[in-house]
Amino acid sequence: MGKRISLFGLGHVGQALLRSLHRARGGAHLVLAADGHGVYRGESLDPAAVLERRARRDYDAPRRPGDEEPLLLEARPDLHVELTPTNLETGLPAVRDLEVALALGVPVVTAAKSHQRSRETLAGILERAQGIPFLDHAATLAGIPATEMVAGVGMRLTRIEGVLNGTTNYILARLAEGVPFEAARDEAVARGFAERDWRYDLEGDDVAVKLVGLTRHLCGRPVLARDDVRREGAPELGIERGIVGATPELVARLAAEGKVLKLLGRVDIDGDSVRASVGPAVLDRRDSFAGIEGFTNAVRLEGTMNETRMELFLRGPGAGADETASRVLGNVNHLIEVLDWRESA
Repeated sequence: MGKRISLFGLGHVGQALLRSLHRARGGAHLVLAADGHGVYRGESLDPAAVLERRARRDYDAPRRPGDEEPLLLEARPDLHVELTPTNLETGLPAVRDLEVALALGVPVVTAAKSHQRSRETLAGILERAQGIPFLDHAATLAGIPATEMVAGVGMRLTRIEGVLNGTTNYILARLAEGVPFEAARDEAVARGFAERDWRYDLEGDDVAVKLVGLTRHLCGRPVLARDDVRREGAPELGIERGIVGATPELVARLAAEGKVLKLLGRVDIDGDSVRASVGPAVLDRRDSFAGIEGFTNAVRLEGTMNETRMELFLRGPGAGADETASRVLGNVNHLIEVLDWRESA
């Protein structure tokens, strides 16, 4: 049979992955699935049956504190997929799950951002991952495979710039329709577009974490921590930080001037010097980033190859269950190929 897969996290992305897991290569099969409430175990779990049973909260067994290691030891997965919710305060449960899987020598694919909560947490995970495949590309830009693509280009990166948060796009669009900021914010939270702690999206923390992931993958080493990214405002526009404080009147005035307000993340790299920020930017409506709307994200990468200046502009889905699951499945398939190659070498 094919590779054995364990999965922690059965939220929207986990469910989307289960619906498409039949496309995993080489006959890979699910041997363990769990969320915060319960566990499913078996030599070849039917993903559709797991989905149907979870909807009824019908589990093989309840979850227990500290059961990550015994569950993985019993299941003996060839690779582990971590899709638990991001928690930048404590890192749990994802960081603990990753530590256990890597300590057992199990390769990992994850879309969770929790391990990037601090320089120390990220360093600890990367140290444990020495010699063990650890693919966290899906934690950055969801459906845009920027880190995989540009790693294959080979240019020396000098700047990353992008519109990297769909929630702020949504709220700014609602402001353009005349909806007050507080109402647009509360609507985004109610519809699940923003975290309950809305400051994570609207003050730029989400973008900061994405910049950490982008720079690490594209530079080939950790060069940035979450706290290194400046969260900026624009007092002259009445904006405190991120887009907090923007108003329908401001958006309308800028539109009349042919301009657009966006939340922009930026990293400038000059040798060992790295400067990063996220904050409001007033753009000409003809700017490439001005037309990025809804949950579309876009990133512009600038660099050099020898003396030749290079620039790439990538756009695509920055969020969404199916979009993220597609990236996760791509990483799973790549990892299966790597493991198969290692076994045949």
